[in-house]
Amino acid sequence: MTSEPEMTFTKREAEDECLILASDGLWDVISSDIACAVGRECLRHRDPAGDLSSRPSSVEGDSRGAMFSSRRACSAAALLTRLALGRNSCDNISVIVVDLKRNHTAV
Repeated sequence: MTSEPEMTFTKREAEDECLILASDGLWDVISSDIACAVGRECLRHRDPAGDLSSRPSSVEGDSRGAMFSSRRACSAAALLTRLALGRNSCDNISVIVVDLKRNHTAV
């Protein structure tokens, strides 16, 4: 174990849909391709009952006020966590999915 984080830098492209930040508990048992496919499908999912999943959910934030999180991104993170648990991950599992297209309208 080391206190030095493993970091990589990747240039973002206009086509990027989401960013998945996760601990080894996810990456040890889920490939990047599968994680990206899960994130993509969760973010693209349309709720037939008025698209409730696209409405932001309020989360306690810093002193500047409330932060908003896409319910779809939260669903993607939860699903990825469940997948890692289902694959018997033996490490801590932390997952955050950032919806990079949240403020863009679908074409």
